[in-house]
Amino acid sequence: MIGERVFPNKYGGLTLQEGAYARDLRGRWWCRPPGESARRPLDGKVIEEHDDGTVTVRGVINGGATAFTLQAGVWEMT
Repeated sequence: MIGERVFPNKYGGLTLQEGAYARDLRGRWWCRPPGESARRPLDGKVIEEHDDGTVTVRGVINGGATAFTLQAGVWEMT
């Protein structure tokens, strides 16, 4: 699944649809893995931003019963 990077609204709020990822105004990264109904923080993960705005998250992102990787904005089930 190709993820979508979103940005905070003018009040600083984030609305993440399935597969989206974002950095809030405080610099904290969040994601909503595919198939999940809630967003998750990416605290403790190494995140690389690419010139095109996509990100790569080092390590596995646990999404409930499933684990994912996020490479250059593309979600892959592990």
